[in-house]
Amino acid sequence: MKQSVWLIWLGSGAAILWGSGWISSVGHFVFWATLIAHIVEFFVKRSVMEAAGGSMANHFCQTLIYGLFHWKPLEEEAAATDSG
Repeated sequence: MKQSVWLIWLGSGAAILWGSGWISSVGHFVFWATLIAHIVEFFVKRSVMEAAGGSMANHFCQTLIYGLFHWKPLEEEAAATDSG
């Protein structure tokens, strides 16, 4: 599931590089919308990543690439630990 995000990144990149007209425009929109969404996700869920430990630079890169597929398992693991 996590790797499915690569379809969005690669698809939008292909549309930008090899598309023309509206296809290129859609590629640009999807690329920038995804990037902005993942940056916002990082700052909104930063506390989850800090609690998980590890390098914040790694968490940032993983969130830029995978978005919720990176931080959601960390959040679920923390919730399971807290309730168990």
